Amino acid sequence: MTATDRRQLITRAAGELFIARGYAGVSMEDVLTAVGGSKATLYRYFTDKSALFRASVEALCDEWSQPLHTFTPGSANLTDTLVALGEHFAGVVLTPEAIALHRLVTSEAVRIPGLGEVFAEHGPNAGHAVLGRCLQQAHDDGLIRVEDPLRAAEQLYQAMLGHAQMRLLTDAPVKLTDAEVRASINEAVRVFLHGVSVDPV
Repeated sequence: MTATDRRQLITRAAGELFIARGYAGVSMEDVLTAVGGSKATLYRYFTDKSALFRASVEALCDEWSQPLHTFTPGSANLTDTLVALGEHFAGVVLTPEAIALHRLVTSEAVRIPGLGEVFAEHGPNAGHAVLGRCLQQAHDDGLIRVEDPLRAAEQLYQAMLGHAQMRLLTDAPVKLTDAEVRASINEAVRVFLHGVSVDPV
């Protein structure tokens, strides 16, 4: 096993433990028990638990966002493309694992330097970037008019999923059904495209 493979094995196992038990409920010894090996090897890769947690957050976010890097609009019209992206985002950020990780990051970011930045860069910002490139292309093609595609992407993302995500993060008693999430995505895209239309009514 290469050093890279070993590191990935550790971050994957640690990520699963953190999601299942929370940050305080996982020790470096727990991770060693899960993956085997020596304490010296573990500490050679990660100086302490906070460093391991940051690396695990980065690895999980990268894994979950990987399909986005190969996303291509294809022949679909812009509405269908944006809806497809929204549904993909929903399939990632609304899962129990992603919600659990989001809660963990939110609770620990004030105590672990750099954690918030790692999560933002490898999590939400990765999705915003893909959506922003899609909007930039649509703007260049004359389909819509946006001055700042990345900011527009952030706004559209929140319109599509912000409500459903907040309900799950706060454990609201009434969760949105899959059909309601899809309806929210479709409505957000419809309103957004009306607002950025090159021929506003």
